[in-house]
Amino acid sequence: MVTIMLQRDPKRDLRPTLRPAALVAAAVLYALGTGIGIWAVSTGARHTGEYALDRTIAGDRGTIVADISKVINVVFGPAVGPVWLLLLCLVLWRTLGRTVALRAGLLTLVGWFSIEVFKMLFHRHRPPTAAVHALVVETQPDSFPSGHTAFTAALVAAFFVALAGHRTLRRVVLLAGIPLIVVVAASRLVVGAHYLADVVAAPLLATATIAAVVGLGLTGRRGDRPQV
Repeated sequence: MVTIMLQRDPKRDLRPTLRPAALVAAAVLYALGTGIGIWAVSTGARHTGEYALDRTIAGDRGTIVADISKVINVVFGPAVGPVWLLLLCLVLWRTLGRTVALRAGLLTLVGWFSIEVFKMLFHRHRPPTAAVHALVVETQPDSFPSGHTAFTAALVAAFFVALAGHRTLRRVVLLAGIPLIVVVAASRLVVGAHYLADVVAAPLLATATIAAVVGLGLTGRRGDRPQV
């Protein structure tokens, strides 16, 4: 009789487990995000209609919408955003363990920080402050992609990945996270800090980086090898 036993293979533990589906998803998302950037920068905001859209939003925004958008600018910005991330990771640490919390936190940071590469690559200028009656002043040529939107998308994608095996929690992350990404993206147009392409591409690129990390097997657990 042949008995099959599961035995941990130390050498396999040292090798990442590639996930082709995640790598394909990352490639597609990178292609979409960079394609949007190339189109927007090469065409120009005045010709893509983004400039006119920002001016229209500036003329129609109400006081309440403007105030909410200014709050979002702070809450999901580089100063306060990491605080929220830390608090959420602490909750995961206490409830689901250290591994889940660290995975969620590190993936969020990787997805968020990867946006800086694209900001330097595309070097897109912000909407003109006076023309769009900007509520926040941004002068650096780093409009594409939106950092606020990328942070929110990275947070959602990272927690979705980290909560593998917890279907209910994953569903909650998506149901709450996707609308939140849309709200944050819209708020960046309301305050006059970004063009439409900036906020559309940001979630694609941030999520692509997280998918690439997952696809390279840098986050998953090593499997067991059946041995006779």
